[in-house]
Formats: sequence, C-alpha cells, structure tokens
Amino acid sequence: MYIKNIKIWNFRKFGGEIDGKPGLNLNFHEKFNLLIGENDSGKSAIIDAIHLTIGTLSAENNRITDEDFHINNDGKLSEEIKIECKFTYLTEKEAGVFLEWLTFDEDNEYELIVRLSAKKIKNELIGERIERSVKAGALDFQSRLEGDAAEILKSTYLKPLRDAKSELRPGYKSRLAQILKNYSAFKVSNNESHTLEKIVNNTNQEIEEYFENSIGDKTIIGEISKYLDAFFNIPAEGDTYKPKFEVTPAKLNDILRKLSLELDDNVSGLGSSNLLFIAAELLLLNDGEKIGPNITLIEEIEAHLHPQAQLRLIKYLQRTMDEGGDINGQFILSTHSTTLAASTALEHIILLHDNNAYPMGSMYTSLEKEDYEFLERFLDATKSNLFFARGVLLVEGDAENLLLPALAEIIGRPLHNYGVSIVNIGNTAFKRYAKIFSRSQAWLDEGNPSLRLPVSVITDVDVRPIEYYIDKDMSLERFILDEDELQEVAKLCIDIEVEDLQEHIGEVFTSFNRFQSVLEMYGGRIREGEEDCVKCIIKKTLNKDTSLANS
Repeated sequence: MYIKNIKIWNFRKFGGEIDGKPGLNLNFHEKFNLLIGENDSGKSAIIDAIHLTIGTLSAENNRITDEDFHINNDGKLSEEIKIECKFTYLTEKEAGVFLEWLTFDEDNEYELIVRLSAKKIKNELIGERIERSVKAGALDFQSRLEGDAAEILKSTYLKPLRDAKSELRPGYKSRLAQILKNYSAFKVSNNESHTLEKIVNNTNQEIEEYFENSIGDKTIIGEISKYLDAFFNIPAEGDTYKPKFEVTPAKLNDILRKLSLELDDNVSGLGSSNLLFIAAELLLLNDGEKIGPNITLIEEIEAHLHPQAQLRLIKYLQRTMDEGGDINGQFILSTHSTTLAASTALEHIILLHDNNAYPMGSMYTSLEKEDYEFLERFLDATKSNLFFARGVLLVEGDAENLLLPALAEIIGRPLHNYGVSIVNIGNTAFKRYAKIFSRSQAWLDEGNPSLRLPVSVITDVDVRPIEYYIDKDMSLERFILDEDELQEVAKLCIDIEVEDLQEHIGEVFTSFNRFQSVLEMYGGRIREGEEDCVKCIIKKTLNKDTSLANS
C-alpha cells in the first residue's frame, strides 16, 4: 500500500474551505516523489502534514501549534485544520489489518482514508486549547485509528539538518534501537529468547563467576564476606550473609539501546554520518516481512552531502525502486538542490508554486513521451534552476545568457532581486522546456489551476527579414493579433480571458502553432472547429505591396 493523495485545509500556507474545496489536492507517485520549489513554497508543510497525520516511528513531537493554522489574505486566523491522506493498493493482509476502517474507490478497490482534525476550543476555565484527533473510515462512519493499525501506518521521518551521529548513539530514545527492534531479524515470540539475549546472559554468568574466582590467593567475594562477618551478629543456624555479584538479566530492548553504529575513525564527517543513518533506515524498507506503506519522509536530503554524494544516493534510490530492487516503500523528499532536481526523472518531480503543487507526471502536463526522453538527457543542474524561480527566461545561447543580466542591472531591475532565472537552452528546443509549465487538459478539466509562472522565450535574431521576401517577390504569412480583433478571438477560445491576450497585441507569430502555444500557456485553447476562423482573423500576408512590409 502507498499514500496516493493528500488534501489539506487551512494548514500553514494552504487555505481552503473546511466543507468544500481544499487548499491543496495532491497526488503522489507510488514509489518516489521529490518536492521542489523556492523557499516558503510549502514543501515542509506537505511533509509535516503527512507525519502529523500518521505519526512517525521515532516518536517525533506531533503537537499542532497556533502557527500551523492558516492566515488568509485578510489576516484572519482559521479556527480548524483538516488533513486527509488516502492510501491505496492494499494487499489482502493489509486489508485485514485495516478492515474496520476500509472504504472502496471508484474502481471498487480497497482504500484507507485517514483524517486529522485540529480545532481551537475556547474554555472559560483553561482558556483556548487545540483539540486534535486522527480518525479513519467513511466520512459518516469514521472512528479513531488505534492499536496495530496506527503503528503500521507510521512513517520514517528524517528532519532537516539532523544530527545523524546522535541518532546512532546508544540511549533510551536511540533511533538505531527503534530501527533494529522493528526489523524482522529481532522479532521473537513471547516464550522465546532472542539470540542476543542468550549471548549477553552467558556473558553475565561469566562476569558473576569472575568475582567468585581467586585473584592471587584471595577472592573478592571472600574479602567482602570477611568484612560482613565483623559487621553482623553471628548468624543463627541456617542463616547466611554471603554476598553475591549479579548482573541484571538482559532484555532485548535494553541490549539494543546500548548499541551504537559508527564508521571507521578516518571517515567521521557529517555527510558520511548522514549516509550511514539513511543506510540504517533502509533496513526497514527491504524487510520482506514488513507490511504497510513504509513511507519515508526526508526534508532537505542534501543536508551535509556534496553534489556527487547527492547524485549517487538519488540515483540508487530511483534505480532500485524502479527495477523492483530490495527497497520496498514510498519516498517523499524535499530539496533545494538543483543537482537532485536534474538527476531525478521528471515524472517523479512535484513543483510547488503560488500555494499549489504541480506533479510533473505525464498525466498532468502537456509533455509527450519524446519530450520526457529529451529532457531526461538535457535537463541538467544548470537548467533545473527553472524549478526554483518566480519567473523564467529561456534563452537560445551564451550571448543572451551574458547580455540579459547586464541589461537588467543597467535599468535597475537585477534579475536575482525578483527571483528570475535565466535558462540557457543552447539550442532552439524551446517548446520542450516551455511545455514543462503547461498543464494537461485532464488536469484542467478536474478543476485544478494552471501553472501561472511567468516564462519568456528569447531567441536570436536569426530569422530572415521581410526585405528578403520582398526582393524575391515572395509572399510571407505571419499571424498578428490586432487590438480590434481581441474580443472576437477571445470569444472563439475556451478558458481564455481578454486580459490574457492583451499583452500579445501586435506580437508577430511565425506560425499558427506558435499562437496556439500561447493559449496553452494560459490553460486555454481554441474551440473545436473554430481553428480556421481564428487563423483567418489574425493571418497577415506580407509582400512588397503591403504597408506593413514597408514599415
């Protein structure tokens, strides 16, 4: 089973109407998901929403505070938070565990819906408090998720800037002990002792015998007994004051809490410790006897890892999961790293922008299969900064890449101040990159928003001038939207407003497809059967007799 969908109402950046449309409605890939976007785009909010709802294996603090409640544009603080996680693809064994909470999806398959609700309750005696509950099941028949069912759902959560070394040290709350305790090799029936317990108990017995044996011509027990004979009354017959050294019987949990996991002394940096910690966590994900979703949440996976280490880690995770390797579970990660964004298959990326989440899988974008294959090869670490920008300039080559930032500085609008990234395509394959930001019709038909991230395409002036065609007495077709044609064209389109087309008045399109691409950028299209009509309206023939050609 895996988490298929999350809906969020009034949690941090994401608003929504409690009894209506959520502030976030996001589908996950069943194996691997990478949340990317600029700072404060909502990546951490999504990960926190999941682990607050289903809990964590390391018993993280799952309290909800005032800061978690959404503040709307009017500055009003919401009174209730709701988070809904939907799990699907349950095995028969998993369905048996969650039987009393199961519902069925549209395909009549098992699904489990877990809901967190947090409300602000005002009480005259104790003031305001936050009442939190986690329930599962059909909305009208939901009940608290408890016992083994709640434990099975818990996620592995690796918080940002974690201290991996302390997590692997011995102690009462040792994460290493928790990992080993949940690993199948350390599970025994109630009437049996684990092999480790037998080893430690045998060692304890040898320790006790050590104190009874002679050290030179004396024994420690004998020496203590000599002092006791002087301290106590002469014992009555049958009584004795003979001391005995004993070691507390070893229980498996106590043994595991005393273990640490370390690398060689010459490899002890934060990055190496982080990789060791992640490797330990993966023990639970390749455990064939484990049931449940096996969700791993990692914030800022690049913490303390240099780019090559990031690359090896992310490639390993994707490869083993895609090829049916020994990792069994679902990963949801966040990152600020362009290296990770570039090395992750586009279908596994979820872009956070403008308080919305945009999966990049084929069912959500306008990209074709060939586009994904192309971008997989050429979307490198430099180009992938388009995922972290508030605006994108796609340029054809090095000249524009150098010139545009200088021009922006001269006019007092440096690009970095506005979160604008320049992406040097290095060729003219602009359409493939631009379509990353274009949503599929199926996505839009479900009421999801368009990705309104400003994107400009800047090419070299390497097209033939109009004079070329005039000299050769050739006609030249161009498509130009005039102001007096604006209303008429807008009426022939779907999901396009007049305001959307306003900025394209007078723009010259070298082909009708280029004009249609502009409509797609706004999530719109020409009504079926009206393409020829729109083409006639905006088509301009330029030749030696036209005033436009001479201007």
